[in-house]
Amino acid sequence: MQPFLAHVLRRPFRNRRTSALGRVAAVTGIVGLLLLSSPGTAFAQSPSSGTGPSALAQPDSDPSSGQEASPPAADPTGPTFSFDGRQDFSPRNAITIHGTKDAGSTISVLSLTTGNAPVCSIDDHGDNLAVTWACSFGLPNGKGIVITADQTLNGTVTEAKHPIDVLGAPTIDGGPGYLTSGLLSGRGFAGTNVTTVVDGSLSGGCTSTVAASGYWSCAVTAGSGQHVVQAQQSWSDSETSDPTGGLSIVVDKDAPASPVIRSPRAGSHITGTRIVSGGTGETGAVVDVYVGNTPVCTAQVSGGSWSCGAGGITPGTHAVRAIQRDGAGNYSAPSRAITVYFDAVGSSPGPSPAVPPAVPPPGTPTPSQTPGPTPTPGPSHTPAPAAPGPSSTWGTPTGFGASLPTLAETIVRGNWLMAPVLAVGFILLVALPLRLLLMTLRGRIRRPSMRLLGRNRGPDDELTAAVQPKPVNPWLAGAIPLAIAVLFIVMSAGLNNEVRYLRLVVAVGIGLSVLNVVGVAAATRLGALSQGISGRLRFLPMLLVAAALAAPLSRWTGLQPPVVVGVLIGIGFTGRVPVRRRALVNLTEIGAVMLLAVAAWLFHGWLGPVDGFWASALSEMLATVALAGLGSAIVLVLPVATLPGRVLLEWSLPIWLVTTAIVSVIVSAIILGGAGANFPVIGSLAVATAFAALSLAVWAWMRFVEPVPERG
Repeated sequence: MQPFLAHVLRRPFRNRRTSALGRVAAVTGIVGLLLLSSPGTAFAQSPSSGTGPSALAQPDSDPSSGQEASPPAADPTGPTFSFDGRQDFSPRNAITIHGTKDAGSTISVLSLTTGNAPVCSIDDHGDNLAVTWACSFGLPNGKGIVITADQTLNGTVTEAKHPIDVLGAPTIDGGPGYLTSGLLSGRGFAGTNVTTVVDGSLSGGCTSTVAASGYWSCAVTAGSGQHVVQAQQSWSDSETSDPTGGLSIVVDKDAPASPVIRSPRAGSHITGTRIVSGGTGETGAVVDVYVGNTPVCTAQVSGGSWSCGAGGITPGTHAVRAIQRDGAGNYSAPSRAITVYFDAVGSSPGPSPAVPPAVPPPGTPTPSQTPGPTPTPGPSHTPAPAAPGPSSTWGTPTGFGASLPTLAETIVRGNWLMAPVLAVGFILLVALPLRLLLMTLRGRIRRPSMRLLGRNRGPDDELTAAVQPKPVNPWLAGAIPLAIAVLFIVMSAGLNNEVRYLRLVVAVGIGLSVLNVVGVAAATRLGALSQGISGRLRFLPMLLVAAALAAPLSRWTGLQPPVVVGVLIGIGFTGRVPVRRRALVNLTEIGAVMLLAVAAWLFHGWLGPVDGFWASALSEMLATVALAGLGSAIVLVLPVATLPGRVLLEWSLPIWLVTTAIVSVIVSAIILGGAGANFPVIGSLAVATAFAALSLAVWAWMRFVEPVPERG
């Protein structure tokens, strides 16, 4: 606020009620005194006198006498000022003072810091008027703060001082809509007491003493909901600051539900010392993951899912739990503990350490354990292997299929939005370029003869057909490739010398058998009958090659869930069969395989984490049908060799495109995984683009560059 002036007229000397003789005598006496004190300078004070300022106004003229009379000089009174409200205390940091000054003088209200410019200045207006003035400025909190106003008149300075206690309102952390569990904090003046008011009432508030650092905090007792809070600080009942402005806050005192750990699954076997954990929780909350009783990583819950990773886990059996805290700072109860087995590379898990009954939330002191002495083995001492513990029982889960996401996870994670991109990339960069490449190289590369158990004879063998052994039953012929595929799939998930992995081998074998018998044999049989044609099941070497490539590739690249192939047989038609009928039978085969895979995937997600022999075996069998069925379907739609996709493309390009798009979208949405998965989308598209470019280059070379052989 700028200082303001108020002019107050003083009554001239000549107008005061005195007689003419009295006025003459008074003027004569004053003039005589001035002449005696300063003979050389009339009506002025000597600069070296050191007395207070004394300004004399010129006398008004007397019209009756024709001469001018000078008014007497009055002693300056000096500045005076007062405060708004109480004179000894201000409940706010911004204050206003009012005062008066002598005519012709200037006023400076000094800053509290030495050497700073005045906070207010009132100038001389050059008249003979007394002036009232006002000044507004800010002051820090404190007791006995002295306010100084200096008046300068004719080079002489007089001052007025007045002490005052100042205590303004404290601050409250947070903005409008601040979410809290009830805890409020802010800044204030050290040593004061802060009182909070909730919705205008002291009953729901709290009190706190401001620490030496200026920080205060307390928890309001009001219940969950939206409230308006204010705070004020005080030294005593008589010295209390004004309240702060009302701040709207949201109090949430309800603890969130425990988070759910989806990955790793219970009984997972992890090779190495790194864990990547993920699951579901409350959007906006923060999840802390504990291995044993030690926090290892923290993740923000986004879209209902979370994921984080950490390394340095010691080999052995550990319990993994998670705790989440919401935006208000409330902590949930620990999640259900899952048992995970960590191995160093090439080692087997040792005995299970003791698992604490509960995981304390962060900030809770944990009793320290004093480690015992570490024995030093002798140079020739070899520790005996640990006896099989709970990690090697028939009912312990292997974790196979634990990375399969649930339907809800694929939706929340946005897999179905990314899947069409991968589907288009598969069609344009893999399926069609592969057909172009094989058509270009057809007849230029001699295919090796595949004679598995007397099958697949070429035309030259018809001359000696009478001496060839009788073909082996196709069911027996498929047993060996099936066993090889089982080995590939089990190895893709990791294998160890424990009895639970023997159960896994059996479960995978059953799953592949169901997939081949129901999804291929039964489906093609029904399809052939519906079309009025006949055919025989045959082993497709290309599918075994795909299984041999997919499983190790998933293992080496760390794809979770892995891409595996499990369908090994197909139908071969006898005689000349129209392409439409063959295509419909093959379309039935692809549909049956996909239907089995999707049903197994949904049932596996509904089953959730399991423990025990039968539950684990069922989970592993469902995971096998789902993973192997999805991987096989994406191979079956390829329009090459004797695969069903080639027959579909020869019959109808639109039907092949629709079928391939549906299969690739579903497969892509699932293999993108759930929380914690990290499918290399960019890397996969880059490799597919390179393959498409190579296929196109080979076709262009053969078509336009390579010389055409002359025909004789």
